[in-house]
Amino acid sequence: MTSFRVEFEPEPQARMAAGALFLHATAAALPWATHCPAGLAMVLSLAAIASLWATLARVPGRHCRLQFLACEDGVWRAGLAGESHAQAVLVGPGTRVYAGLVVLELVTDRGRRGWLLPRRALNPVQFRRLKARLRLAC
Repeated sequence: MTSFRVEFEPEPQARMAAGALFLHATAAALPWATHCPAGLAMVLSLAAIASLWATLARVPGRHCRLQFLACEDGVWRAGLAGESHAQAVLVGPGTRVYAGLVVLELVTDRGRRGWLLPRRALNPVQFRRLKARLRLAC
């Protein structure tokens, strides 16, 4: 089988980031709207607000540290903001490939990074290649 190269830098996804903000704000307000006990509502609202940063860190854009990804001959490399060279990464077990969305988990020596990549974040050829490569890797 011939191996093919995958290399991309996704477009910023402002609409997805706004959707994540709306989703977390709604999750923070729902315990109060459903008249949960005050202590439980406070804990649930704080958890929804605190997890917003983790969600935004996976949406491509300036708030995401992950900048580009490349795979050649089965070796995955990722570029992080503020670093001059790409580092080797492994595709993590949390990676999922759907028709219009790729949930990408990458394991580095410093921890886990990831992306939520909708179809519109990449050009169609890159998106198809990424999905095919991830299906081969997982």
